[in-house]
Amino acid sequence: MNNLQEAMMKVDTDTIVKVNYTLRIKDGHTPQDMMRQFSVRFLYGRDRVLPSLEKALMGHEKGDLIEIDLPPEQAFGEHDPELVRQVPMSKIKEPERLEKGEFYHETDPNGNVVGFMVNEIREDSVVADFNHPAAGRTLVLSAVVEDVQSASMREVMAAMNLNRGFG
Repeated sequence: MNNLQEAMMKVDTDTIVKVNYTLRIKDGHTPQDMMRQFSVRFLYGRDRVLPSLEKALMGHEKGDLIEIDLPPEQAFGEHDPELVRQVPMSKIKEPERLEKGEFYHETDPNGNVVGFMVNEIREDSVVADFNHPAAGRTLVLSAVVEDVQSASMREVMAAMNLNRGFG
């Protein structure tokens, strides 16, 4: 395949697609942790990728920009009231960093990062929302198609074997 054909290649089944994308909350404040660019490279029609993104990419080519709305069920799920809890201030490593309406995170004794939205600061506790900050919200995914290439037979076979599973 020559360079001109490669440049004109459109996203279709069995093409390798590289996409750079950003996420933001539609009609609301986007948390700082989400304000970055993500990148994904996948075999179209064979790899597990967000179905609405895959559908929106069909027929596009390198350089194209797409935007799609992701309802909560396709993103971080609905807001779960069971994940809003009162945490004793004695359990917070740096209570001076707590700020109402902001996301707070720290590392637990096992090295895991634990984060929550600060809903309310009380004298001896904090009302913490452990839902993802975008739970229950519609997101806007903005993506740029960075590259589209024909997949080799080896890449197609590898994806088919991976997606076949065990059992």
